[in-house]
Amino acid sequence: MTDCIEIALTSDTSAQHWSCCAWDVRTGTQLMTYRNGGPPGPNTLHTVNNQAIVSGNLTKPLLTVWPINRQEPTNVKYMLPAIPGAVAVSPDGNYCLVAHGHSFNIYNLLTGANMASVAQHYGKINVLRFTDDGSHFASAAQDCRIVVWNLARTVQQKDNRMLYELADFTLPVADVLIGKGGMKAMLAAVSLDRSCKLYELATGRLLLNVVFPVALAVLTMNSLETELFVGDKKGHIYVCHLQSVPRSKEIHLQQDLLERSVFKGHTKAITCLSVSMDCETLLSGGEDETVIVWHVKTRQQLKLLPHKAPITNAFFLVTPRAMFDQSVELPVPFPPLQKVVITRQEREKISIEMPVRKLPLRERSDLLGMSFALCDSDKDSKMQELKQEIEKLKAINQQLYQQSIYDITNEAQ
Repeated sequence: MTDCIEIALTSDTSAQHWSCCAWDVRTGTQLMTYRNGGPPGPNTLHTVNNQAIVSGNLTKPLLTVWPINRQEPTNVKYMLPAIPGAVAVSPDGNYCLVAHGHSFNIYNLLTGANMASVAQHYGKINVLRFTDDGSHFASAAQDCRIVVWNLARTVQQKDNRMLYELADFTLPVADVLIGKGGMKAMLAAVSLDRSCKLYELATGRLLLNVVFPVALAVLTMNSLETELFVGDKKGHIYVCHLQSVPRSKEIHLQQDLLERSVFKGHTKAITCLSVSMDCETLLSGGEDETVIVWHVKTRQQLKLLPHKAPITNAFFLVTPRAMFDQSVELPVPFPPLQKVVITRQEREKISIEMPVRKLPLRERSDLLGMSFALCDSDKDSKMQELKQEIEKLKAINQQLYQQSIYDITNEAQ
């Protein structure tokens, strides 16, 4: 148990003692371990509604699901067409994107239905990202392209499901980040061609292109979207301040300028980056088998979390309330995933059972107050007040009318 507002969830390629682990970033202690799920692949570890943890297996075509308060996975086997290259879960927990090779499938988690299978890329897909409202998502692959999709149109298998594609990179795209604000957000991407590009998500318009002297691997942004953190293939992390207005859309950064704002601690390529909600702490994972907790302003190391193999996933997570409550019995959250894409007729007949959410005490009291206000006696008194108000307004209106007629006739004389 911990009183931390945020914890860290990490995984590596060995899965020697556990598949993924929750850490207290202040003390460096393990809070919860999730076992017997195999090693999660890069960009495949996610939480679903703070009730379950989902990960894609690095070596097998499997999706593993753990209840948030249990160390052992569920007994249901979630088979996939191939080894997942990337996984993304919608913010509402209804849809799951799973990439395998140059295509990806969309699953409805509540029913297990295979809603759509899309093959638009020509290279292996390595990144899938949802917008914070879940209406759109982006896919990036080794074909040097980023494609932005409309989720509803893709599920319905319509022709105009792809909004646009970004083909400004000359080498494979390494990572993609979508900010806050739905389709009004900003999309950032890094590539092995040493560039970090920022786009307007709604239109795909290029806002800024920052060229670094080294190949880039991963990026993240703080919650205020004022600082951009970029990790390279050599183990360095650079920070770019987005509040300073650039003179042009393309900026080339030199090595001596980057030395002023670099985080040094990793010895191999950076694989994961995440920033806490208060923008004060940075979490980084690398191929050197370590996860480092940094203080952003001073660029000093706060904690070092050792692992047994290269890090595949590491990110901050708001501490789930049910994680440390073993008395809560969470049911198997999702049925098995279907292998075949459902037809349009089957999609129209599909039914989803939405669980009833218990409202907080304050919201329940507000609703009770509203219900009491709508009882019969209150209705009658309210109707009387409204009728009296209407009569009063009629009298005022009549006085205004008489006064205006009087003024008009006097002016005519």
